[in-house]
Amino acid sequence: MSSAPTNNFSKAFKVNLLISKEEQTKLYAKLLKWLLSSGRYIVIFVEIIVISAFVYRYKLDADLADLKDQIKDQLPYLQSLKGDELLIRQTQFQLSTIRQTTSNNPDFSQVLLSIANITPKNIKLTNITLDRSQSFPKTSLAITGQTPSNVELTAFLKALQQNPHFVDITLTNISFEGQTLFTITGSLSDRGGKSS
Repeated sequence: MSSAPTNNFSKAFKVNLLISKEEQTKLYAKLLKWLLSSGRYIVIFVEIIVISAFVYRYKLDADLADLKDQIKDQLPYLQSLKGDELLIRQTQFQLSTIRQTTSNNPDFSQVLLSIANITPKNIKLTNITLDRSQSFPKTSLAITGQTPSNVELTAFLKALQQNPHFVDITLTNISFEGQTLFTITGSLSDRGGKSS
């Protein structure tokens, strides 16, 4: 009696770790069965994606052809605007040149107004020259005129020297021919004539 319970106990816990050849073929058969059943859906799904991409490519080609036709239709209109574009570019270039010139050069109207405000009544100015050369960064100033009184010439010269718009003001030429003829030279300061 003691041997019967051990036989039942050993049968219940019998473990076989080796796979027999019959079970190996069953594994390949299961894989093949799965490929034939579920794998065909994967193939169909992939083919649907390929066909969709192919159809979408034709749609994109049609859209591209439509865009090319629209561009060809607009080409005469755009070519008719070529003259306007050249005129606009020329105007923009002229405006930028004017802007650059006015920003780099002093405000000559302000310079002339400053000279007019400090000129005595009896002095007659015959010539005012403002010259800006590339080699000399400051604008040079030359004033020629005549006056019956040397006192007014001295007052005019001092007023020019004290004006912040002018620097290096000197009396370079003076002659007496009935009236006093004079030439004053100098240059505009860095802020000379620029409106602030």
